[in-house]
Amino acid sequence: MDSRLILALDFPSGDLDNILNSLKDLVAGVKVGFPLSLMIGWEGISEIVKRYPEYYWIADFKLADIPDVVRYILRKFEDMNMDGVIIHLFTGHKRYDSKLDLIGVAGMSHPEARLIRENFIKLLEIADLLNIWGIVVGATRPEMIREARRRLPKVRIFSPGVGFQGAKPGSALEAGADFEIIGRSILRSKDPVKAAEGIVKVERHNLW
Repeated sequence: MDSRLILALDFPSGDLDNILNSLKDLVAGVKVGFPLSLMIGWEGISEIVKRYPEYYWIADFKLADIPDVVRYILRKFEDMNMDGVIIHLFTGHKRYDSKLDLIGVAGMSHPEARLIRENFIKLLEIADLLNIWGIVVGATRPEMIREARRRLPKVRIFSPGVGFQGAKPGSALEAGADFEIIGRSILRSKDPVKAAEGIVKVERHNLW
């Protein structure tokens, strides 16, 4: 699919089916986490994942527990037909035997994530050691995206922070990211489809 846009479905306003149906041709994947889980419950999450298998589904719960607990959660997400799961890297776990794509947090987009930012290189080293499938690096830190791409050329980079947190659409892709994670700029727009179309147009221009 010629889209590098991941929809952060954290604070949807309106009917979920209408949102997901209308964005099929523009969005490559959907990220869900605690906000949506608290709104519609685990059964609700499972149901929308099953109804829209054309999306790449990411469970964003930033797992950071002991290995046995994380393995249990990963199996549950497999049962829910998730495709990828975001985990924290600072716990330094050994590799997990999971069918899911593991995406490790190497850098967050908000300015308060100072401790993670200060340990960015170490987190990249852990991601490399674990042969992690993907990493999260905030779009608000393009210099970190460039460094991650230099050190981990084959790892997929997912970048949140576009729109409400200050980064411009396409800027993370230009720095070396593979996907931009965007939520409120689309979901809070009066016309979500038009907003997504504008973002994808800019992304395609910057990427191709």
